[in-house]
Amino acid sequence: MERVKVSVIMLAYNIGAYVEMAIRGVLCQRTTYKVELVIGEDCSTDGTLDICRQYEERYPGQIKVIAHKQNLGLQRNFLDTHRHCTGEYIAICDGDDYWFDPHKLQRMTDFMDTHPDFAICFHRVINYYEESHEKSLSNGGQRRITDINDLARSNYITNSSSLFRRSYYPVPPAWLADITSCDYAMHMLNAQFGKIYYFKRPMAVYRKHAAGVWSEVQTSRMLTTALAAREKLLDYFQTTRPEVYELLRQSHTQICLNLLRHYRRHSSTPTPPTDIQAAEERLLRYQPQWTPAAIDIHLAEPHQSPWKRFKSFFMRFLKGIRKVGSRLIPLPNIPL
Repeated sequence: MERVKVSVIMLAYNIGAYVEMAIRGVLCQRTTYKVELVIGEDCSTDGTLDICRQYEERYPGQIKVIAHKQNLGLQRNFLDTHRHCTGEYIAICDGDDYWFDPHKLQRMTDFMDTHPDFAICFHRVINYYEESHEKSLSNGGQRRITDINDLARSNYITNSSSLFRRSYYPVPPAWLADITSCDYAMHMLNAQFGKIYYFKRPMAVYRKHAAGVWSEVQTSRMLTTALAAREKLLDYFQTTRPEVYELLRQSHTQICLNLLRHYRRHSSTPTPPTDIQAAEERLLRYQPQWTPAAIDIHLAEPHQSPWKRFKSFFMRFLKGIRKVGSRLIPLPNIPL
């Protein structure tokens, strides 16, 4: 019986409008080895499960649908779906994204097979803002080779572009279930074992649902989610990798400051004092030498010269033109 080379994790919850395209993007992959698609279906109410089941019946042995009897939530769904993977490598395709390059997996595994000192590889994606139909390319200026220290500073890996070795964590740590989104934490854990390679070629579309991305509630939720992931990683790396711990601590501080700036400047309704206090307490936990006055100093906007203000305005203007023009560029299709 042919062994599975790559297991593709796809999480599905109420994405009936998108999941078929995501599945087709995996099925279009042209490889010299066996690929399995493991779909974690988390009690959708919109027909997502029916679509997944139809493809499972059409592609027995290639598609496995893990249908949960009760909603587990994003992180527990990931952990349970991961448990059903058997491949040497794991790739991720979120159920509302899709792959359009049929050679994506072969290209990535060829690199990893011949470079055992690399733990993760990922690639550029097309960001698609669904409501406005605007498009952009991810990872501008991204270096080809990075490592765990770079990743500790900021998360630059789009989940649906990643591939890593399953042997590092056949069973991921149970504490991943305690955070709302475990993709960054998983990438950090894998990055302990080697370098990270970036393919500049775009090979997937990453959907951004504009209403959710830009809402004030979503912004604060996104920042608090990022803090929770880093706090778990800080506990994990504190004794084993002090240099990674310090970089994560700096990143945690910046996210706390951004959250406090959001509360002060971007909320159309007053933020509850308890939320502000909680954010300050999270910051002070990892910056105990700071005082409330020091926080205010760090929150102050840096002074900009007239030239820098003009440059900033001009760059926003050019970005706006590119956004409008991008609406005319069609999204890539999945090859038949």
